[in-house]
Formats: sequence, C-alpha cells, structure tokens
Amino acid sequence: MTIDEPDVDLRLWGKWRGLLAPYPLIWHLVDTGAVAGRLWDRYLTTGQRRVIAAGLGVDEGHARRLVMLWASLHDLGKAIPGFQGQDLAAASALRGAPEYGGEGSGRLPHDRATQVSLVALLAGYGYENEGLAGTRPCALVAQALGGHHGRFHQVSRSDRRFLGGGGWARQREALVEVLDQALGSPKAPISVAAPCLVLVTGLVILADWLASQEDFLRRQLPCVPQVASVQTVAARFEQMGVEADRLLAAAGLGVPRLRAAGFEEMFSFAPNALQRSVIDELLPQVSGPGMLVVTAATGDGKTETSLTAALALAARCGASGLYFALPTMATADEMYRRVRRFVEAVASGPAPITLLHSMAWLNAAYEAQSEAGLDGSGAAVSTDGDARVAAPHWLRGRKRGMLAPFGAGTIDQALMTAMTTKHNALRMLGMSGKVFIVDEAHSYDEYTQRLLQKLLNWLGYFRCPVVLLSATIPVSQVRKLVSAYQRGAGVTATERVDIRYPGWTFVPASPSGRVLAISARAQAMVAAGRVIDLQVQVRPVRHLRGRIEDHRDRRLVIRTCLAPLLQEGGRAAVVCNTVADAQLTYLAIREWVGDRAEVRLLHSRFPASRREQITREITGRLGRDATTRPERMIVVATQVIEQSLDLDFDVVVSDLAPMAQLLQRAGRCHRHDHPRPAWATRPMLVVLEPHGAEGFAKPPHWGDVYHPYLLRSTRQRLAGVTGIRVPDDVQGHVEAVYGPPQSASPQAEQEYIDYLAKGVAGQQVADLYLIPDATALDDLVPMTDSGLSEQRAATRLGADSARVVCCYLGRDGSQWLDPRRERRLPAGGRLSRDDVREVLGLSIPVPENLVQGYIPPVPAPSSWQHNAWLAEVQPLWFTLGPNGPAPIDIGGRRVWLDADLGLVVERS
Repeated sequence: MTIDEPDVDLRLWGKWRGLLAPYPLIWHLVDTGAVAGRLWDRYLTTGQRRVIAAGLGVDEGHARRLVMLWASLHDLGKAIPGFQGQDLAAASALRGAPEYGGEGSGRLPHDRATQVSLVALLAGYGYENEGLAGTRPCALVAQALGGHHGRFHQVSRSDRRFLGGGGWARQREALVEVLDQALGSPKAPISVAAPCLVLVTGLVILADWLASQEDFLRRQLPCVPQVASVQTVAARFEQMGVEADRLLAAAGLGVPRLRAAGFEEMFSFAPNALQRSVIDELLPQVSGPGMLVVTAATGDGKTETSLTAALALAARCGASGLYFALPTMATADEMYRRVRRFVEAVASGPAPITLLHSMAWLNAAYEAQSEAGLDGSGAAVSTDGDARVAAPHWLRGRKRGMLAPFGAGTIDQALMTAMTTKHNALRMLGMSGKVFIVDEAHSYDEYTQRLLQKLLNWLGYFRCPVVLLSATIPVSQVRKLVSAYQRGAGVTATERVDIRYPGWTFVPASPSGRVLAISARAQAMVAAGRVIDLQVQVRPVRHLRGRIEDHRDRRLVIRTCLAPLLQEGGRAAVVCNTVADAQLTYLAIREWVGDRAEVRLLHSRFPASRREQITREITGRLGRDATTRPERMIVVATQVIEQSLDLDFDVVVSDLAPMAQLLQRAGRCHRHDHPRPAWATRPMLVVLEPHGAEGFAKPPHWGDVYHPYLLRSTRQRLAGVTGIRVPDDVQGHVEAVYGPPQSASPQAEQEYIDYLAKGVAGQQVADLYLIPDATALDDLVPMTDSGLSEQRAATRLGADSARVVCCYLGRDGSQWLDPRRERRLPAGGRLSRDDVREVLGLSIPVPENLVQGYIPPVPAPSSWQHNAWLAEVQPLWFTLGPNGPAPIDIGGRRVWLDADLGLVVERS
C-alpha cells in the first residue's frame, strides 16, 4: 500500500500533561520506535532476540525493524476524534479544518482504537488476514499493540464507529505509511508465534514508558520539526538513537558486563564437594539452557552452588543476569545482601540489582544503596561495588524492578508473570532474560506449585535456564516441575528423571540433549562432607492456659528443654506454628527466664520496619558473619525462621509440623562451626507432639496451617526415632510422609484422600487465574482476560492478603500514627515519599478475614485512596483514653498492638 505524498498533520497531539504545549503524535510514535530499536540492541539478551526472530520466521535484523515499526504504531489509536478532544485547544483547531469530515461519535480508549484500526491497515501491508481472528498475523500484531496498557482486548467491528472517517482515517493511513517507509518498509512476517508477541508487547510497553517521561518530552519540544515527511521522520529515528541511549542508561537498562571469576574470588572460601562437582562435572558439559535441580541438606552451600551455576549458564545461554526467588520477605531481604555481594564480585560495569517484594523500599540495606555513584546518564563514576550494583531511581518504580538484570525477592513477584494480571507481558520480558533461581522449592502448596509449573512452562519455551534448590523436596514434586519445563521447551520425556539426593540433576531444554547428574563418587563425597547425627526427641504436650498443673503442659516441657541453657549457656530456637502460640510462648519463657537470658520474638505480624529491625538484629548476632555470639539467648519464632535465614542454634524446639518443615527447622541447629556448651555437643531437635485428654490431637486453634494427614504421617514416622542422620536419612523420611499412609487405619486413609482432594482443589483454583501454556497460546486475549488485579492476585491460598496500619483517635478527633501522639497521621494534600514510607513502615500483613466486617469509626484519608502504595492499606482505629489505646473488637476478636508482641488477636 502506498500514498503518493503522506501528509501527517502535526496538530494531532500525542502527549500534553505536564507540558507547555501539546507534543505531536508523530514524534511520540517515532520516539517510541527509536527507543524500541535501542532496547533491541542494548537491553534484549541474545536469547530473547533469538526467540522473537524465530517466532516471526525472519532473521534478527528483519525482526528488529518489525519491532521498531510496531512500537511506532502503538498509539495510532490517538488519531481519533474522542482522544484528540481531550485537549480543548487542539480539538477546536481540528474541528475548524474541513478535511476532518466523518467524525466518530463517543469515546473509545486509544489502546483499543489502535487495535481496531490496525487490523484493516496491516492487511494492506501484506499481513495475512484470513483464518481465525486470533491466529491470523494481522490480528495478533494488532492485539499485541492494543495491549500496550497492560491488558489484551477482544474488539468488535462495532468499535470502528468511534474511529472517525474522512480525514481521521486518512491521517491514520498516512501515519502508518510514513513510519513504514522511514524504517525501510520491513516485509510482513508470513506467520507469527503468539508467545513471541508477548515479549514484543513487553518491549513496546517499556519503550513507551521511557519515551513518555516528562523531562525527556520537555527537552524535545524546541527541536520538533514542522514538517513530517518520510525524510524528516527517518532523520528523527537516527537522531533519537543517541537520546534513547541516554534514556536506557539513566534507567539502568542494559546487559551488564560480567567477568568469569573463580569460586574463591566470588565467595572468599574454597568450594565444598557439592560446589566442586558442579564446577568440574556439570559446567564443562553444558552448552545450552536447561533446569538444574540441586538437592542437599540445609547449610550445604546451595546458594553459592546456584550462583556459580547461574553465572556460567547466563554466559552460555545469552541471559543478562538472574532473579533469586524466596518464599518470604524476610528471607528475600537476607538473600538480597548475599546476591549483592556476589554481583559486586563479578560485575565489570554497571549491573543494577533490585530487591523485589511489596515492602522492599523499607529495607534499610536496599535504600542505603547510594545512587551517588551514578552520573546523570546512569553510568558508574566510581569503581566501588556499591556504585556498580546501585539500582537507579527509575528501576525502583512500581512494576519496573523485574527489568533490572539482577534481582532478589519473593517468589510471588515472579509467579504473577504466569497469572492473568495486568502488565504480565512486561514481567515476562524481565523474567525471560534471566536465570531463574527458586530457593526452598519444597515450601509451596499445590496451588502455588501449579503457578510455578506454569511459569516454568513459559521459561522452558523461551529457553531460560532455571535452578531449583531444596533440602527436603519430594521427588514427585520435582518431577512435576521438570515436566512443566520440558513441555514448554518441546521436550517429550521418554522416562522419569532420576533426582539425586544429595547432589544435582540437569535436565536440558532440548530434545537432543541428555540428562546429566552428579557422579556416584562425587555424591558420596557430598554425603560424607557434612554428616550430621541429629538427635530427635518427641515430647507429648498439652496446650493449656492458667496454672501449670500437668507435667505435659507445653510451657513446662519447653522449660525442661531449655533448663541446661540457663545453667551453662547456649542459644535456642523455639519454633511455633501460629503467631498466637509464638506470642504466648514468648510471654511464658520471658516470665520464667527473667534476666537470666535474652529472649527475642520474631513473627510476621510486627509492623514492617520493626520486623526488619528484629530480623537484622537476630541475624547479626546468630548468623554466619556474627563476630560475638550471645552467651544465653532464646529466639521464639514462627515459620519465618525455617527458610533461608542463616541462623545457628545449639538446640531447636519445634511444634509438630510436616517432616519437610521439621527438617528445615532442624537445619538451623549446629549450622556453623562454633564452640558449644557441654550439654549441646550434638545437634538436637525436640518435637512437641500435641495431645488432648485422649491422646494425639491437632490443636483446634492451628486451623489449616498444616493438613492433618501430614501431621499424623510425620508423627507416625517419628515414632521410635531417636536420631536422623543427615543427609543419608532425609529423603527417605520425606518421601514416606508425603506418600500413601504407612498404616491401614481408616482415619489415615480418609485423611490421605482429603489431603489429595485439597491439593486438586488448590490446582483448580490456580487454573482460574493462570495464563495458557506457551505452546497452546494462539490468541493473546487469554493472557489477561480474567480482570485479576495485582493487589488481589494471591500466589498462596490462605496467605496473609490484607495489610493494616494501627492508627489512633484522640478525644478531640485528632488522628495519630502512635499512641504517644508524636506522629500525626499524614492525610492532607499530596503525600510525600517520606509520608508513604512512614505509613508502610507501620503496616502489618493479616488474613483477609480479620478485617472483614470491620466498620471504621472514620474513613481512611482520601489521599491514601489516591496513592498506589496506600490504596489497599486498611487503617485500624484505636481510641485514645486516659489509660492509653483501648483494644477494638472485630467479629468477636479483640485486637491491639503491643510493643513487644506485635499485633495481638484473641477471642473476646
């Protein structure tokens, strides 16, 4: 299709908010296309470019021109009457022009208008327009560009009435023609693979965001040409190259330069048997992507093993960096520090690393990472490690952190890529350029495992390397994850993959590749390298209140276990299954101990900044790098302590939990080489087995924390066990507990059936919000068609899903953030970053059902509702009286915030 003299009307505007004058649409389209070209050159990895080109059936140079053209067309839908009418002055000028006849009626969002108009226009440029609506190339490309606001649309012919005919239609034709000619008229692809267009959409979104920054647009206004001919547009594309480079550098976007470094250079200690095996046996044989499964006991150096493998896999597979995913914010905060040190050791230039979870910007270590080491372009002007890994301000914005080459954070940030949430294409762009490391892979239920399987399916399709780490994962669970990855990669497995424990297994993302595994000799060395004879004691206990009159009273049994610590010194962990149990246990131990030992409490329902402070203090005193260890210290905690926190205790006392969790908790015992008191020369795990009046019984207040079958099965497995040899006995115990019942009792059989049914139900719930498999995608609409928001997207069933802030009302109606009336509630006008930080620092995650039915005495400040960070935060209002704040009643539960206990919730 050609137009003799494309005549683009510069009065059609593309941007105007925050500008002195409207910014012409054509120049915003050119800017975005030029930035997309530079992103192709300097941000996309070799692996991503290869996937996109293969999905379009063209070479990479041709693919680049197509991507630039498509990015340039993303806002074509702004050339319609409804959009242009938003600027009254511009609309008035256009209405007076006789050429704009056939004006459409009503409003149509411009992203949808782009899609509607392009379906017909692309067909005129050779894009196939026959077949099913969702599979023909012109419809798919139009869908991709219509999705540049984060959601893909199903449009109809009736939407065309909003486009405007006459001059409006001619202008859209002219815009396409002039952009196509300026880019050399790249030939339309014969076929298009929908998954590759997901990456293209992510790239277009990113280019649009970069080219829409107000400071950039203000700089461009004086230089805008007055004639939009093919020649001036082509020249503008060339000129924008340098400006686009500046935008990318300032944002911290680019493929970092990494150097090959020896293990001891990266970690300052020699590799152990597991790490040496990966270096000597795996890496010399690997030339392409795949999934590496590392299974070894806690404390066996799986983190360093994964980072070593990830660096080599990134180099060989064309990845830019890695994302290290963990189950909780506390573990993510700790891992961020470790990954940052690693990146500092291997980066030869700027290599930004981001911390990703909902409270990341409250993390002191992350925020203290100074940006002073970067100049205005984002280039490092200092050679110290902090400057190289500093994440520029742009990457710290919402939804942008995954675009950094390196990241550490919670697994939900990755799993939302596989859910039908807005902007999942942008997340897919960030994820598909990295090595994906999943720590504590055993710790997720069937619902979350289903989400993980879907993500692995897509990463397999994109040929992204993956590393799974676990100390206690059942083989059946690993095989499901491996199978999902293989299906995405197009690998038809002919036999079940044998998972080595302890050790590693590598499954290639290629039908012609072969599965690799640790050698028997190396596996024996790993098993012998750190043998732990864990003493196990199972103590029956009763959860009682009031005076201690029963020798099985849980409080008394715990005292008996900890008595040697008070006499001779030592460090102990008491791990509880619920926050309420942790709070009561802490109070009982503190009352008993007095000033004879330090007692600390750690759980998830402290205000965010306080929880981070407690975690940092405990890790500083009991972690690997602790210089002086406390003489007598007891840490009472919930499950937050069992995963990835590098803590060392002399004894661990734990409520009964499934075998995998018990072994994880036991992994905090004798984790490092430290002097021990005489009573603790061997590591010990004491399991508190709950009993009722008639024998073993799960406490009702535990609710659904753990399934009854897993608790009963674990109890039966531990019967008569006085020791567990790590690593030799670990896998056998884990497999026995998660498999069919060990006894043929009717109750065990029924609980097992219920356990399986609950897992299936969790998978079915997950399927409601999952994107299609990569190999099954032929229409982009199902990627986002559920309307699921990121705020409501749950990556774990039953997880804390609401966030509250305790606020205080004075008798005079004044509103405060603290009961001492020292910090007023920030409410009026536009909230500053410090205001938002202060409120979020006081926020607490709680179950959704806690705040259901709560009727606040005053509404949340309107400024909170208009702030992206605070809109989902629920204030809990406490009335200040002469004796301080009074507890509030919510659905028959008394709630208050205690300085030592955190948020307390108890039955009225």
